[in-house]
Amino acid sequence: MLPDITGSTSKGLNILSWECQYDGIKSIAVQRSSDSIYNYVTLGLVKNLKKGPQAYIDGHPKPGKNWYRLYIIFNSDLTWYSNRFAISVDSVDIVNAQVLAPNDSLQKLTANIKIEPIKTTTTTDAPQTNTITVPTVEVAPRITLDIPEDATEDGVAYIKSQYIYTNPFTGHVNIDIPNYTRHHYAVDFMNKDDKKVLEIERVGQSTIIIDKRNFQKKGIYKFELREDRKVLETGFITIY
Repeated sequence: MLPDITGSTSKGLNILSWECQYDGIKSIAVQRSSDSIYNYVTLGLVKNLKKGPQAYIDGHPKPGKNWYRLYIIFNSDLTWYSNRFAISVDSVDIVNAQVLAPNDSLQKLTANIKIEPIKTTTTTDAPQTNTITVPTVEVAPRITLDIPEDATEDGVAYIKSQYIYTNPFTGHVNIDIPNYTRHHYAVDFMNKDDKKVLEIERVGQSTIIIDKRNFQKKGIYKFELREDRKVLETGFITIY
């Protein structure tokens, strides 16, 4: 059996970690559910299948309790499920999370995961001839992740805009410009090749919600927000 998975949450991300003891693994899928027993969906596959420490980052957890498990297929076609592990996420952390790249790019950050090993403490009291030993207490490992604060060349992380952003609960794109009547605002969205995929010629209300299906494909999109034909802000949104 593989050791139990463990994890923690940081800045709106859930970080999972475990130790793989075996060679001959065909695939490891990370699955998530909100009820611990049913309705598990596969988030993605683990890229590194070698023996040793393995990890996975869930960049878009749900508010509340998130249950995780691993679905493992060996080269012999034997299948196995890991233990179930729960991580609770505050909705405030999700709202304040950075704009992150799609899942495949996000997993590059697993190299930045730091794990402090499990610590055990045993208390022994030996007055004269009698020895009293208190049972060993295990402290769960502390897992942290260093996230770049600025945009990186390979698109791992970006700072979230105050005007245009992906709603973390719905996945749709919000445009919020409270003073939209004072100026003429327009927005263009471009793909990674800088090809325009969507255009808002004029922002006609304080809040506009763009259905994520308008972008057709998952991924990072660049936007350009203009105020009276001058560029006010450029940034990125994630469609997931």
